[in-house]
Amino acid sequence: MFKAVIFLLLVALVNTHFAAQAQPQVPEGWQLQRIDIEGVNSNLEDNISGYISYYLEQPFEQQQLEPLRQAVEQAMQALGYYHSQISFIATPSSNSLQVNIDADEPLSWNEISVHLIGSAQHDKALKSLLAKLPIMVGQTVRHDHYQQAKSSLESLLLERGYFDFKWQRSELLIDKSERTARVKWQLDGGERYHFGELQVGKDTQATQYIRSLATFQQGTPFQGALLSDYTLALNATPYFRSAKVYPLLKDRHDGVLPVQVNVIDKPDNSFEVGGGYSTDLGAKVRLKWAKPWITDDGHFLESNLSVSERRQDITGSYTIPVADPNNDVWRILGGYQFNDDIQQGINSKIWNVQLQRQWLTDDNWIRTAFIKREHETTEQDGERLETEMLLPGVSYAKKQTKGGTTPYWANERLLSLEVASDSLVSSTSLLKARWNNAWLRNYQQQHFVISRINLGAIVADDIHEVPFNMRFFAGGDQSIRGFAYRSIGPKEGDKEIGGKYLVTGSLEYNYQFLPSWRAAVFIDTGTATNDFSEKWSVGAGFGIRYLTPVGPIRIDHAWGLSKESKSTRLSIVIGPEI
Repeated sequence: MFKAVIFLLLVALVNTHFAAQAQPQVPEGWQLQRIDIEGVNSNLEDNISGYISYYLEQPFEQQQLEPLRQAVEQAMQALGYYHSQISFIATPSSNSLQVNIDADEPLSWNEISVHLIGSAQHDKALKSLLAKLPIMVGQTVRHDHYQQAKSSLESLLLERGYFDFKWQRSELLIDKSERTARVKWQLDGGERYHFGELQVGKDTQATQYIRSLATFQQGTPFQGALLSDYTLALNATPYFRSAKVYPLLKDRHDGVLPVQVNVIDKPDNSFEVGGGYSTDLGAKVRLKWAKPWITDDGHFLESNLSVSERRQDITGSYTIPVADPNNDVWRILGGYQFNDDIQQGINSKIWNVQLQRQWLTDDNWIRTAFIKREHETTEQDGERLETEMLLPGVSYAKKQTKGGTTPYWANERLLSLEVASDSLVSSTSLLKARWNNAWLRNYQQQHFVISRINLGAIVADDIHEVPFNMRFFAGGDQSIRGFAYRSIGPKEGDKEIGGKYLVTGSLEYNYQFLPSWRAAVFIDTGTATNDFSEKWSVGAGFGIRYLTPVGPIRIDHAWGLSKESKSTRLSIVIGPEI
């Protein structure tokens, strides 16, 4: 009997010890300042910290230990850990609480059952999404992945016009004793809606273009992306200050969804004043005048005046829409440019007129056929070169971006070709070709990689007869950083003559360390040459990017690594990389 009593007392003491570990005594009025989490990896620790940060920097009482334990348990379960032992050690002297966790292996998904009912079950886009859900059998259970999968399915249903969808079953089933995790979904997509009548909010001169630019026809199955493309197309025209396109969800019926378009016309005359700075050209002021309606057919006029320390130019354009005022037009252009010592000891005056025909190809390249008449007078070290050129040509351009004025994804390509003949007005015969390619990608939201390649070639008998502004040079903020603007190229003594060929490339890495700030490192290389006998120039450096609504302000500090002089150059540019 005595031994039995002793045994029971020992058991009681042991239980009291473990209870004290699980529920330590907390002094009255305790101000908890630090919670230390032990026994888990960094991902779990970060997740737990997010769940329990509420308890810091405020009075902590004994009865809060159980809610705190439950919060830790919820944070563990959110990442698949359903079998964990949790205990606390309180240290009043340092106002800290230690959370000790013995975590078992996380659960994995045992079954993912998704059943679509109605027309949604035949939708290829929905089938494709279901095949790529972020939850798969065998993967570790994560509640955020579960919610992401559910949200992505709901978003795609709305994007594709299933506005009446209903969840008939939406369950996440966890059996702790059997260590199983199952997903059971059953969803009725309902009827997929089709585009109905296009309703224009008010009469406007551009009603014909509002309807012709529509990216869908009445009866087309609904897609939200088509509305976005339509909105972008309307806002890109010269006619509207703003354009909004949205579905009239309250008016949907019998599988038909009408669409509303509201526009605000631009004034008869609009003016813009802007400015900027680059180390290549110095401070710059820009004035723009636009008149969106010259005729009832939507002809529009635009004029720009740009004045910087080293370059002044004025341009004007008269545009005649054919079908699409953005991408299917005739355009007449003219301009005058004066370059004052833009390269050492070189001044030039250039005027030109040009006729363009621009339209969109089937694969969304902007094709521009043109014929240009250009006159140039260049003075260099007391010598004067005067040229007259008639240049027919064609260009293909394609630019794709995501992210507005601060893109996080972009592709840009440009191919151009122009020719001249000395038997037809021009001072010399030549053929000039260029290929530019730029590429921007974003990884894990904070990492950005930007690359550029620029290639060019001129076929001509004598580079000295080619107009100076058509010859190739490299160097500057938009070329090989660390070198002065157009300072890289063939020379005769100290006289710059320019090259027949251009090859430049750039690789840049940006790291976003704050919402509006990025750090950058880069390397640029290339040459402008007549025979590729010169060594390639190499520049490298670092910079900072401050993101603004009008685009990033880019400040770079670069070295010309291949220069004899190791002097550096500071460059400041406003605007996106691509």
